[in-house]
Amino acid sequence: MTLSILFLTESFHPVLGGGEVHIRQLGRALVEGGLRATVVTRRIDAAWPAEDEIDGIRIVRVGPSGVGRGGKYVMVPAALSAVRRLRATTDVLVVRGTRVLGMPALALARPLRLPVVLQPEINGELSGEVYSWGKGWGAVARHGVRLGTAVRNRWMKRADAFVAMSRAIEGEMRAAGIDPARIHRIPHGVDLARFRPASVEERAALRARLGLPASDTILTFTGRLLRGKGLETLLAAFTALAARHAGLHLMIVGSGAGQTLSIEDVLRARVTFTGRVDNVDDWLRASDVFVFPSEFEALGISLVEAAACGLPCVASRTGGIVDVVDHEVTGLLHEPGDNAGLAAGIERLLGDRPLRERLAKAARERAAQQYDWTRSVERYRRLFAALKRPA
Repeated sequence: MTLSILFLTESFHPVLGGGEVHIRQLGRALVEGGLRATVVTRRIDAAWPAEDEIDGIRIVRVGPSGVGRGGKYVMVPAALSAVRRLRATTDVLVVRGTRVLGMPALALARPLRLPVVLQPEINGELSGEVYSWGKGWGAVARHGVRLGTAVRNRWMKRADAFVAMSRAIEGEMRAAGIDPARIHRIPHGVDLARFRPASVEERAALRARLGLPASDTILTFTGRLLRGKGLETLLAAFTALAARHAGLHLMIVGSGAGQTLSIEDVLRARVTFTGRVDNVDDWLRASDVFVFPSEFEALGISLVEAAACGLPCVASRTGGIVDVVDHEVTGLLHEPGDNAGLAAGIERLLGDRPLRERLAKAARERAAQQYDWTRSVERYRRLFAALKRPA
């Protein structure tokens, strides 16, 4: 009998983000390997069909529509109803994101004897830090959040398996008292054939096709333009660097769903905003240096893609980023929110070509050794097969 996997997630295609892309790629790989994959998610836009299929993956969207933050909570009853309806054709339920869907999904699945895999989407979900990040709460309130999270974790520990995409998240799981035998660290992987270093000739051709300056040094960020990605830090660092380096160009690849970034008009001629793109690999392979100043990051698939493309990286020291960037070995690290530290790291790379080349080579090797997509998919397949219960 064909193994059937059901993914439950707050958002999915056509939303474009690291988690959404990962589920789509994993689902497609599972389908290509003879498994079935279904996604239950929120119908954020009323124009999207309630039932859909992409890459062989069945998509079931539930209400409510709209972009408000409260929608992910209101969707829970409809999402659970959809899971119950699909139970007869489901072998394993994978819940991505534990903040909203974790406990309700586990409560539903237990009496149905449906194996559950919980996969936090960002660091801080099991420690409680995510709930207070960026908020000016006092120590008493933060302590209350930690206590509430600990009580919740006592219930969630009953899940059949936990997937951690980084060492930081695995550490949170262990600190929460989760049985180590149930923890599986499976980093997101990338297609190493698609994301690969560009030769000098390939880079020149890509720049010509993409309309990028031929001789400038291009700094690149890829990802969603959202709060917490450190984009204000990046723009502050670039403003300082642009005053000292005439041939410097910044490229921001991604969409912020209507958000705007403030930058003086005098600098806009030296900044490229691509908007949403599907050929991220082309833009990366046309670049010289990757910058990733995120303040709160579970892993950063964008960073892994850049490393696979052989780009030297300057990134913030937080979450799963340190799994990808080993300071002075595969890239340079700075403290989150430190625009001077980010600028200093970039300037160091600009003035030291041998260092750029050494870091780029090591970054590609790290990506090949630890983030090969084919190995990641195989680990998921083995996990799902082991969890399937006899009929």
